[in-house]
Amino acid sequence: MFKSSTPPRHATGDETRARLIQAATEVFLEDGFRAARVQEIARRAEQRLSAINYHFGSKEGLYLAVLRHHAEVALTQTPLDPMPADASPQVRLQIAVEAILRRFLDTRMPSRIAQFMLRELSNPTDALEVMIEHFTLPQVQYLQVLLADALGPKVPATVVRRALFSLMGQCIIYATGRPVISRVAPEFFQDEAMIANTTKHIATFTWGGLQALRQQWEADDVD
Repeated sequence: MFKSSTPPRHATGDETRARLIQAATEVFLEDGFRAARVQEIARRAEQRLSAINYHFGSKEGLYLAVLRHHAEVALTQTPLDPMPADASPQVRLQIAVEAILRRFLDTRMPSRIAQFMLRELSNPTDALEVMIEHFTLPQVQYLQVLLADALGPKVPATVVRRALFSLMGQCIIYATGRPVISRVAPEFFQDEAMIANTTKHIATFTWGGLQALRQQWEADDVD
């Protein structure tokens, strides 16, 4: 089973590990964790089957290593907070939205963590809890602080969390709803500036909503 406190087994042979992770990425995304066959992973990686147990301990260990690898790549290449802490909440919001959208929509990105997490949400394994704890929750915490700064001290935490869920919903719909969006607006995903334009739309739309909520709670407090 998956153990968050036990890291994947490290050994010599970084190239072997890398080839196994690359091959496992393809197979796990194609077939899902449960249907994926370690024999096929070893074949694509051109490695002996025993190499999986040697480097990762088990199929579960390999899967968790794959998820951690792609999470680390996402955090490195598309961080939510690359700006100084004194940047305005509005600027930080736009940067965060772009990072999230790139994770979900930019096919040039080497990280596949968005695809893995969407699969985990619809068909969870024991790895989901590990990823939520080590990858999702720290990101959520950053976004909650950002939204709380934008909303101001009068707005309660429950409203901040609803704002967070609304923001994430706006971003995720472009991945989960792609078949419908492609039918409703066939040109949408063909736009070279799709991510930039969608970032601007979501950031502007969200900022307007945040300011409306802030005004509402500040007005209620005065009354």
